[in-house]
Amino acid sequence: MRYPDAHKTQTRQRIVAMAALRFRAEGLAGVGIANLMADLGLTHGGFYAHFDSKEQLVATACSQALQQLNQRWRQLLEQAAPGECMAALASDYLSPAHRDLPDSGCALAALAGELARQGVTVRQQVAGELEAILATLAHARQRDGQPDSALADLAMMVGSLSLARLIDDAALSQQLLQQARERLVAPK
Repeated sequence: MRYPDAHKTQTRQRIVAMAALRFRAEGLAGVGIANLMADLGLTHGGFYAHFDSKEQLVATACSQALQQLNQRWRQLLEQAAPGECMAALASDYLSPAHRDLPDSGCALAALAGELARQGVTVRQQVAGELEAILATLAHARQRDGQPDSALADLAMMVGSLSLARLIDDAALSQQLLQQARERLVAPK
């Protein structure tokens, strides 16, 4: 039986969405194609109707996850008053809820170390999404009337969230998030 083209597109999107979630929760190496497909009620062989390799899936899933982060940030910026843009982004990103839900959170904070060891295809695709995220951060600073510090802002946000997830002491983890938020919104 031949499925309509829309079915193939929907199936591919289901695979990408589940992979993005599982990669962030379990790491790139922790997710096998056979188990991923089985969890979706699909066959291992069916994977290759959608992707040439796991590397292609990693690139696609991580790219989509970063696009979703950037889209969320752009929505927050639309709602934020000038002068409050970085505060809105920092409060959302460096929150206990984001810290506690890595599977639906930022792919950079969950996977940066592993992504750095991936092939050129994955790194280039992620780098393209990073450029868009950096442009959003630069826009936030511009709306706040501050100089562009997007690279440092992103490094502080991703690093702080990653460390907050690592720390078992809840009070210390919360303190780290709070200090990073304060530093990001401090006048430049």
